[in-house]
Amino acid sequence: MAAETQYTANTGVVAIATANANLDGTGTLGTVLIAAAVAGMLGCIIKSVTIKAQGNTTQGMVRLFVVGGGVTELIAEIEIPAVTKSTVDPTFEIYMETNYAIKVGYVLKAATQNAETFNVIAEGLDWNYYTTSVRPESTKYIANTGLGQVSTANTFRDGSGTFGNVLTAASNGTNIQSVTIKATGSPAAGIVRLFIFDGTTNFLMSEIPVVATTQSGTAHSFSRRVLFGGNDFALKSGYLLRASTEIGNTFNVIAEGLDWTYPA
Repeated sequence: MAAETQYTANTGVVAIATANANLDGTGTLGTVLIAAAVAGMLGCIIKSVTIKAQGNTTQGMVRLFVVGGGVTELIAEIEIPAVTKSTVDPTFEIYMETNYAIKVGYVLKAATQNAETFNVIAEGLDWNYYTTSVRPESTKYIANTGLGQVSTANTFRDGSGTFGNVLTAASNGTNIQSVTIKATGSPAAGIVRLFIFDGTTNFLMSEIPVVATTQSGTAHSFSRRVLFGGNDFALKSGYLLRASTEIGNTFNVIAEGLDWTYPA
């Protein structure tokens, strides 16, 4: 972010208690945070997520979803252990640093596997820029969250077959900070592939091995976060990030992107 970046705290809080075993975004979800709810903001950085039980817990899961553009996608599962509270023993809690940027109007939601009460607290920072003092060389970022899904088997590496669109680059380009691949069930061993589409041809960029995983109420589904060697990947405006799956299992593919521009 530029030196002229202005932040506004956006603290999301919700209590969830209704059992929901679904990984596809259906069932009861609690709204944790709405990104950049204040007019004029350009996105929200979710710095951290805290999950705190209000009482005793049994082994299970709390799941986090990103909702936007009419799509709800599972992004993370947090394993909950069995914990019995007392006057000297606290209830379960976990603090997770995330530093994850999501698009204006997109929503972070949560669900619990078991009918136990958890407070889910998101530490968010909406951002915009103090335009009257923006220097000509400053970079202005706007969150661009890509939500894609793949489920049709595609064994090809040559750019043919069936794909899911994940993100379209805009402005001067999009810095893709990370790509999260999250199964919505129990996949067999295989591969998820990432492609760049230049408007004419799909070019294979990366292959992510998928480990056979049996998902349950106490075991999370397959998950992998691609970080491009610790550097953002700059994607040209108008180009698309696409994905395919070797096997016919369903995967959410979520890209954390930042479009950038410069002052006129």
